[in-house]
Amino acid sequence: MLLKCKDKAEAVRMSQRIKIKNTNRINLKKSNFERPPSNKFVEITMNSEEIKQILGGKISGKRILEKRKIDYPIGVYNYIDTAIRQKRATIASKVGKVHGMFRGRKFRSLSEYRRIYSSKFPQSIDNAVEEALEDFKRFGLPAKKRREYKKYVQFFVEELVIGRSYRGLKIQEVIFIKMADILKQDYRWGTNKEDSSGIDGFIGNIPISVKPNTCQQKKKAGVKRTYYTIDEKNSTLYFTFSL
Repeated sequence: MLLKCKDKAEAVRMSQRIKIKNTNRINLKKSNFERPPSNKFVEITMNSEEIKQILGGKISGKRILEKRKIDYPIGVYNYIDTAIRQKRATIASKVGKVHGMFRGRKFRSLSEYRRIYSSKFPQSIDNAVEEALEDFKRFGLPAKKRREYKKYVQFFVEELVIGRSYRGLKIQEVIFIKMADILKQDYRWGTNKEDSSGIDGFIGNIPISVKPNTCQQKKKAGVKRTYYTIDEKNSTLYFTFSL
């Protein structure tokens, strides 16, 4: 069995967080992981306190799970989203391939991540903001209105490029650590080349891709996909992986 409990009460508590199905047929050989996904899988539920402990007890699990928010004036969010897409203002060649560059580093906070990112790409955020504002012209917005909306564009771009990347890396780290613990294996982050091939990391010698359940990215042959869901209201992370 993967889990050992001292008494029934402890078993009940653990079963509320970890549900394991068909464990009697688990085979951890590499060839087994290269087959199409089976119906054998593990479901994990983690609250913010557990996430904090996994990350060393110094990073707020709640902040990892919750997105920063701002109240946009009516229509402005759609203006920004459309402009960013039209100008391709936040593609990797303009803002940096941050996942490949920063994966595996022990950032202690979003502020530290932002500071290091800004030191490596000092003009990227400002350039993306200006590109988006320039595109606002086609919406018929005068210069005064564009200047008024700049703070919203700034927040949108920073959250997209820095906030989302930071949270994504930390969630991947949590999932790798938890999976490695359950499977009694070591883990490592993927290299830049492996990242370009759709591999976020490895559990033992098994290539893993960790993505939110809304991800539409095409699966790569031989790479095990792990999906996660975040419940911000209850500060909870859910993820599954097949065995």
